[in-house]
Amino acid sequence: MSEKLRIAVIGLGEAGSLIAAGLQKQGAEVLGYDTAKIKYPPVPLAASAVEAVQDADVVLSINSATVSIRVAQQLEPHLKADAIYCDLNTGTPSLKKRLAQIAPEGSFVDVAVMKPVAELAEKTPMAVAGPGAKKFMQLFGGFDLNLNYVSDVAGDAANRELLLSMLTKGMAAVATDYLWAAKAMGLEDWAIEELKNEFDASTATTALRYLSDTQQNAKRRQVEIANLNEVLGDANYQSTMVHGIEATLTLVVHSKKVPFAHLGE
Repeated sequence: MSEKLRIAVIGLGEAGSLIAAGLQKQGAEVLGYDTAKIKYPPVPLAASAVEAVQDADVVLSINSATVSIRVAQQLEPHLKADAIYCDLNTGTPSLKKRLAQIAPEGSFVDVAVMKPVAELAEKTPMAVAGPGAKKFMQLFGGFDLNLNYVSDVAGDAANRELLLSMLTKGMAAVATDYLWAAKAMGLEDWAIEELKNEFDASTATTALRYLSDTQQNAKRRQVEIANLNEVLGDANYQSTMVHGIEATLTLVVHSKKVPFAHLGE
């Protein structure tokens, strides 16, 4: 492991605190800063963001996409000549490209946190892209981290994070809508047990079966959703998700192929 890699963590919210503490535990010299008063700081605190980054080999910006440009503009003049500047905020590829233009040439790293940061922050999968991505991978090569190099193009990691959110947040939204509907129908307790059973029984094979079954049985499922719409209407519940499901099935019925459906056959 690199000896005493100096890291500045700008933003010590839940994710920032866990990542900072995890890196310090692995031997890095970590200095943190947050605009809010931190009652129990996980790492030593700097008096200002500028002080935190002045001697840092790596700067991790973990605050909010809404302030990421302002933070980068504030800190850019104070970075060491060979430092890399990493943005871990959830943002669009265009935002990451703009940040890469603000950071010193070749120094920007687009880091996408692919799952919620757990207690063992070092095990959280992260996709790494941007002009400074290869250097980032080298600097952290001796650390026990779950890193995946994507490319040297800023925004490529953000693309993956946002696309994955369509799957994970989409499933959460469907589950929420399902339970709202169940409450309207007086089936809330039964529905939560069925939800847990469905997820307990799911594997990668289940996901592939969903794809193949959708391709093979799209018309029948389209009819089922139409029946569901009638039932929800009787319960005076307006679903937020069912029309989208119906639209997807309509596309499949009209010969739009389901990707990878053959893998579940």
